[in-house]
Amino acid sequence: MEPHPPFSILARVYDHLMEDVPYEGWARFVLAVLGGEGCFPRSVLELGVGTGRALEPFVARGLEAAGVDVSAEMLARARAKLPGVWFERADVRGFDLRRRFDLVYSAFDSLNNLTEPADLEAAFRTALRHLHAGGWLAADLNTPEGLRELWREEVWEEDGVRLVYGYDPETRLGRLEAWVGEEVEVHLERGYEPEEVRAMLERLGYGPVFCLTYPGGRTPDPLTDRFWVFARAPEAHPAQAGSA
Repeated sequence: MEPHPPFSILARVYDHLMEDVPYEGWARFVLAVLGGEGCFPRSVLELGVGTGRALEPFVARGLEAAGVDVSAEMLARARAKLPGVWFERADVRGFDLRRRFDLVYSAFDSLNNLTEPADLEAAFRTALRHLHAGGWLAADLNTPEGLRELWREEVWEEDGVRLVYGYDPETRLGRLEAWVGEEVEVHLERGYEPEEVRAMLERLGYGPVFCLTYPGGRTPDPLTDRFWVFARAPEAHPAQAGSA
């Protein structure tokens, strides 16, 4: 059987599967960290917005919001859930909304789906083009340790959905088969180390850049399974996108 594209058939059951994900907690955490840096965003763009669940807490707080995602099926659900939000079908590695935002946000390891470091760097470069001067990027990523522990050979099954996990330590790639009934889609994720992400962002001109764990706000250590990276756009950078 030919697999469906990622996040196509899974879109039908995604919100049900993610009922326990702390979207509100993540939003509070990010806003608290940014507040400590003197940033109180009024606009937010989410990369890999999916069904819009991670964007909802920002919309509820009155932020002007937008989201991009490559999956038409996930975006259909986001549009139904958040009718006042601007959504665009786009590849996070390269798009131009001709607007800028105070915050570019990416939650629940969406960027780990970029399995080549050059693609992750392209997404960070695109994010920078969409940030106001002095705006912030906040993104959540899995580490190689996280994929080793969380994606090792395991099968989860409930209500006609079966998730089959695996991890290859040589390639640092996690593999997920998501079965919905008799249909399947395949996902690949690459784990990234906090230091390689920090160095990548600094090369692009972000600064300061720092990584923290949720919810404690600690510096990641070698056993950290996932982390948030925070990166500030420079006070002045080329006008490559319009203004929000």
